Amino acid sequence: MKRQIQRCGLMCTMLAAGLLSAAGQRQARCEDEAGLTTIFNGKDLEGWDGDPRLWSVVDGAIRGKTTKENPARGNTFCVWKGGRLKNFVLKLKFRIQNGNSGVQYRSTHHGDWRVGGYQAEVENNPGKVGFLYHERGRGWMTNVGDFMIVDKDGKKNVVGKVADVNALKEAGYYKMKDWNEYTITARGNHLVHDLNGYQTVEMIDDDPKGRAMEGILALQIHAGPPMVVEFKDIRVRHLKANYGEALRLFDGQTLDGWVTSAGDRLKETFSVEEGVLTVSGCPAGFIRTTQDYTNFVLRMQVRHVSRGNGGVLVRMATEDKLWPRSMEAQGMAGSMGDFYSIGEFRFEGPPERTTGRHIRKAHPSNEKPLGEWNSYEITLDGGDLEIAVNGLVQNTATQCEEVPGKIGLQSEGSLMEYRNIVLIPILSDE
Repeated sequence: MKRQIQRCGLMCTMLAAGLLSAAGQRQARCEDEAGLTTIFNGKDLEGWDGDPRLWSVVDGAIRGKTTKENPARGNTFCVWKGGRLKNFVLKLKFRIQNGNSGVQYRSTHHGDWRVGGYQAEVENNPGKVGFLYHERGRGWMTNVGDFMIVDKDGKKNVVGKVADVNALKEAGYYKMKDWNEYTITARGNHLVHDLNGYQTVEMIDDDPKGRAMEGILALQIHAGPPMVVEFKDIRVRHLKANYGEALRLFDGQTLDGWVTSAGDRLKETFSVEEGVLTVSGCPAGFIRTTQDYTNFVLRMQVRHVSRGNGGVLVRMATEDKLWPRSMEAQGMAGSMGDFYSIGEFRFEGPPERTTGRHIRKAHPSNEKPLGEWNSYEITLDGGDLEIAVNGLVQNTATQCEEVPGKIGLQSEGSLMEYRNIVLIPILSDE
């Protein structure tokens, strides 16, 4: 079906890339800080190790500085000595006056403050800052705006878009020579960079020989002309789950692996075009996976083209009826982050936010304006449920029934779009 949406010009132009307006950006900066541990004291380099000629602490920030008289001898790094990073959320702020730098993660020592591994790019170059590089490894990995899969033979394949580069630039996703905030998330072989609330890259690294699954954290000074770079507010949350290999549930081209709840009656309700799964909203029903999943992180980008209702169903273990016994991460515009039990699916929610089968979200809505892409993330680990919207944990529940089930997307009145639907399995520790 040709996309039913002959989008209003304003909505179409602004939003094809999934970007925030100024108001949306302010909303997205309200982020969940629970569990983040500060790893730089803001006073000195205790816990860090770098060439003392080049690294110091000035005005509460780690500063890397080179001059003509005091250059870097090749790329050099200030290394965090507090341990290794495996699965984590890392947040830090940086600014750079000139030159080139980066944030190294899951990296390895190569002697004399030299490091190799994944790198989140730092430089005054909108459209490039935010990309993913592999220092002393496979080089360039993922450009800003791309969803990349590196296959088992090391071949790099762009399979989708997480944003449009030109629209990112126009939205001012990067602040020239000012403080910017990186959020870097690594779960198993799945990596995401966000810069100032804008997703810049996503990558699934299936290359067993080239990828890094854990390693050290470090900050870079790049060889070359004189430069100054600064880092502060460095915080990390270690994720304890045992993650399996990430997989795309939606290939961006077909509905392979999905079936509708009412056969041909819904064949015009769900369609695919240009990497996007469109849900018309009428008639009511859902599309679901053919496979069952129990414990996982489910990530996707979703946007409302019109106001109305929708949702994501998980652990759906009954027949295809309206509505199947399951747990619903609410998709109604303005209510993303709410939770509903369907068919008396058992759970326990925070008493102050739970009424019957409904748990209200913990914070005011942080959704982006109508037509812009939101990040929606649903984690089920045993009996524990967590729902995050645009990086903010909006809901939790415990004692959820741990049963295998389908994953479904509802058609319930709202014209909605989904892309980059990724599942990261959570494996048993046994």
